[in-house]
Amino acid sequence: MIERRGDAALSLVELAAETGLSRQTLYLLFGTRAGLLLALVDHLDETSAGPARLTALREGLPAREAFEPYLRAWLSYLPTIRPVALALSAATTTGDADARSAWESRMTKLRGGFLMLTKGLKSAGSLRSGWTPEAAADWIFAQTHVDTWHHLVADCGWKPQAAADRIVEQLRATLLRAQAP
Repeated sequence: MIERRGDAALSLVELAAETGLSRQTLYLLFGTRAGLLLALVDHLDETSAGPARLTALREGLPAREAFEPYLRAWLSYLPTIRPVALALSAATTTGDADARSAWESRMTKLRGGFLMLTKGLKSAGSLRSGWTPEAAADWIFAQTHVDTWHHLVADCGWKPQAAADRIVEQLRATLLRAQAP
């Protein structure tokens, strides 16, 4: 339904009508709309190569070598999760505590991956002076956030590859120490 409609603004009642399942069954399975969306994000994570690829890059390469591929892997995964991520983000503004908890959990996990990457950069002497791993992770998080990507691609009409290229280029220039020849 999300792919067909282009957004994740669906309710459990709509889903029940679409699937032929009872609303009671859906409420027992997911509890709330946020529960449904979080289950969908978990399913996307399990069935796509995105999260596994991020982990493999972060753990399998030195931080400097992993930096650009890691960012590009995340940015290429965004189109897959964007509709659900936007729905979770929007639900947090309506006072939906479950959605807020689900959204915060996902964002904490994402920022944690960036923090591990920037700690590796710091340890290798590749992080520019003036940046702590925490501040660098925050900066990467902000520049690669689903809202930033959505704004560039959906609102401004950038091609996804052009957005990824520009974001990675500015993060490389801002955060990485120049390599010795």
